[in-house]
Amino acid sequence: MVTPQFTMKLESMIDSQIRSTAMSDELARSNEQTASSAAEPSAAPTTEATAPSIEVNANGHLLPHNWKGTIALIWSGQAASILATCAATFAALWYITTTENSALLLAAAGVAALLPTALLSPFGGVIADRFNRKYVMIAADGIAGAFSLVLALLMLAGLLSTWLLLLLLTVRSAAQAFHGTSLMALMPELVPERDMVRINTLDQSLTSASAIVGPVLGIALYTMLGFVAVLVMDAICAALACVCLAFAKLPYAQGHGVSSGSVAKDLAHGLSILKGEPGIKPLLLLVVVAMLLFLPLGTLSPLMTYNWFGGDGYAASGVEAAAGIGLLIGSLFMLVWGGGKRLVPVLVVAGIAIGAGCIAAGFLPQSGFFAFVGIIALIFAATAVFNAPILPLMQKRIPQESFGRAMGIFGSLTALASPVGLFVAGPAADALGVNCWFVVCGALLCVAMGLSLLSRSLRALDDQDVNDPANAQEPEVCE
Repeated sequence: MVTPQFTMKLESMIDSQIRSTAMSDELARSNEQTASSAAEPSAAPTTEATAPSIEVNANGHLLPHNWKGTIALIWSGQAASILATCAATFAALWYITTTENSALLLAAAGVAALLPTALLSPFGGVIADRFNRKYVMIAADGIAGAFSLVLALLMLAGLLSTWLLLLLLTVRSAAQAFHGTSLMALMPELVPERDMVRINTLDQSLTSASAIVGPVLGIALYTMLGFVAVLVMDAICAALACVCLAFAKLPYAQGHGVSSGSVAKDLAHGLSILKGEPGIKPLLLLVVVAMLLFLPLGTLSPLMTYNWFGGDGYAASGVEAAAGIGLLIGSLFMLVWGGGKRLVPVLVVAGIAIGAGCIAAGFLPQSGFFAFVGIIALIFAATAVFNAPILPLMQKRIPQESFGRAMGIFGSLTALASPVGLFVAGPAADALGVNCWFVVCGALLCVAMGLSLLSRSLRALDDQDVNDPANAQEPEVCE
């Protein structure tokens, strides 16, 4: 359960990370003012000089005074919900691993967890641009939590089966299509431009921490109390996330888009935005290739632990925890650093590091389980660095009134690559061995990342910001 103390600590963490950037900016301005004042006669202070600084968000709107507290409140609820989701998802995957012992069925579980998001994200983007994004997220969390509760009741009646678990993953994935797109579209309204990478990595950090604790919590509850306890916890935490969102004051949560009156036309508009920006197309291709090759390996990692290394459920949860630790380290690194001024090279180098780690993992002997755990941590640290620049790069090139629709289609195309990869990875891992498949995918990923540097339009993504507040109109007043 999220306590007020946790919320205060989270707000303090956000404040300290954001202040580090603001303080450096203030110091630079102070040095400039000192140098100029030495050469000019002193002047009487003006009202303008003594007025408090005004913060605007990445879209040029005035931020509320307590915007950091709002972020802390929202992500407190999200932390609880993500933790419970990680626990429930791992418990479901482990049930399928031990009862079916099939890479094909694990791949099917991965498809169930990813395909609905891929197919429905464009519609989620349309909804995010038309309606209040806060209420869309509450509805998505509420539906997912309610389904977990219903499934727990069905399991109490003795109806536990692999197909019910696949249905659970499908419903959660469908809800994520609307929740995730609305959250991404809302992020530029929550923070200043300089903190876009940080807000994205804050979300990753909470996901990473949940990935550390979630599998261990899930397998513990699954072993001691049964799957029903995991699902009940999932439903309670989803309700908590809804409450936190309900109390958050979000003056710019309403979508900016003007509806064409037709969902098909709105989708076509979002697609035209992606097509019309040259730099977005190679970025989309790069992310699709990464999803196609890398994400199926994460789904198959329990089988790698179980079959190749001979590990049990706790060993598999240890691998998941290592992945979470790696994600957390990578996310915290990006949270502190901010990514610098050139984000595209950061993304490409991180992708090469992921591929190299997959190759190393695939060459390990059956006695190399602990080395596998360490490599997984490094791979997922690089994954956090790879993911962090994507949203800020998109926000720079896509107008705010079309951001939800464009991100919905972008997310759909990238997410669709994962189920396609799983359709290939399941049979291939059964035929070649899951360790050999790690090597193949890692090598292909390194080649793809290297070739991406040949794209001039991809490299130019760092150079222009269509939503730069300096070029925006007079910001709206937020009371």
